[in-house]
Amino acid sequence: MPTSPATDLDPTAVAERARTAAAEATPEFGNFFLARFLDLAISYDDAARECTVVLPYAAHLTNPQGSVHGGVLTTAMDISMGHLCHRYLSTAVTIEMQVRFFRPLLGDGRCTGRLLRAGRRIVHLESRLTDESDRLVAVGTGSWHRLEPGS
Repeated sequence: MPTSPATDLDPTAVAERARTAAAEATPEFGNFFLARFLDLAISYDDAARECTVVLPYAAHLTNPQGSVHGGVLTTAMDISMGHLCHRYLSTAVTIEMQVRFFRPLLGDGRCTGRLLRAGRRIVHLESRLTDESDRLVAVGTGSWHRLEPGS
């Protein structure tokens, strides 16, 4: 865990991460640019119908206090819910999302997306973000609009 994000930030490494993400990215679930830039590991538990997104800690993702920025956390939770919906129901887009933060994330994070209710058009999902000690960092809930096939 870094003591100061400003001193741990390596501009060359960040630029290389962006170049690598751009080179690896394709317009598909799990492999789009932002998922590659954040270096997310996305996995599924088919029995539980859950999607887990692991967000590795990186100095370039932090706020001035050294914890992972809330917008980055929200993005990872959004991805866990979107990928869950895509895998088990259909492709959908976020209508609204609410996030509650409980503690700073100072290391790797794990977001677990779960289905709360699947309607014909609107899907309600949840993502719980925990730290490396399995402590709750944040909870996000969202409503998603299911897209028609081919849209």
